[in-house]
Amino acid sequence: MLAFLLLPVLTCGFFVCYYSLPHFYKLHRYEGQQLYLKSAFLGVQCLFYALLIVALLNTFVPTTLFCVPVDLYSFVLTLVKGIVPSDSSANELTWLFLIAVTMHGIAFIRIWVTNWAMNQFQKKEGVDPKIKLMSDVLSDSPLDSELLYSYINDQSVLISLSNRKVYVGQVVSMGEPNESEGMDQEISILPHISGYRDKDNLTVNFTTQYENIDTKVEIKVTLRQELIESVSRFDFDVYQQFLERKKEFKEKPVRVPFSKRL
Repeated sequence: MLAFLLLPVLTCGFFVCYYSLPHFYKLHRYEGQQLYLKSAFLGVQCLFYALLIVALLNTFVPTTLFCVPVDLYSFVLTLVKGIVPSDSSANELTWLFLIAVTMHGIAFIRIWVTNWAMNQFQKKEGVDPKIKLMSDVLSDSPLDSELLYSYINDQSVLISLSNRKVYVGQVVSMGEPNESEGMDQEISILPHISGYRDKDNLTVNFTTQYENIDTKVEIKVTLRQELIESVSRFDFDVYQQFLERKKEFKEKPVRVPFSKRL
């Protein structure tokens, strides 16, 4: 009979994984057996609390309350006996049913409390809790961290693609995760300028300035992250200084003394 608890354990665990945002943002990392183990781990937690609650209710809750019968066990047992003639099997099925229902109730409450706490955090701190979740998930990737920094702080970044195309802009969207893919699949940027890298020395040459385009439609560019070769923060003032230095070097090359090369 205990084998019948396996399905409620897995379903409760999966519900928590899928509908609780902190777990959902990491759901794409679990595949196959890992997803089963994660669901089983969360489901066992629900099972533990369900056993505790059922035991406490059976011990301390009276059979009648203000002359109203509240003995849920007897009520369910009567229904089960109409299906299962054996008393021992009916008792076991009744307990399994009560535990399974309590487990799903605990899973629902856990999901609701977690998501409610995140909404309260947003109202109190004025920060979207999804940003915190994204930061935790993407913290192990320097490239993703730079893109997230641009998304949060409206920081301009220089993005180089595998086809030598170059964009300078701000990340305005990093997508939403799903069951099989994370939020780091595609990004949308608000481009300022774009160009290409020279095929010989990979020097950046800008060809298009989007801010000078007179249009009522906001221009956005969506890029797949698998095409991104590198990302770096970009400052227009610093870039202008580099251009001036580059011009000075061409006019008057700087020679390093032999003693300083050693």
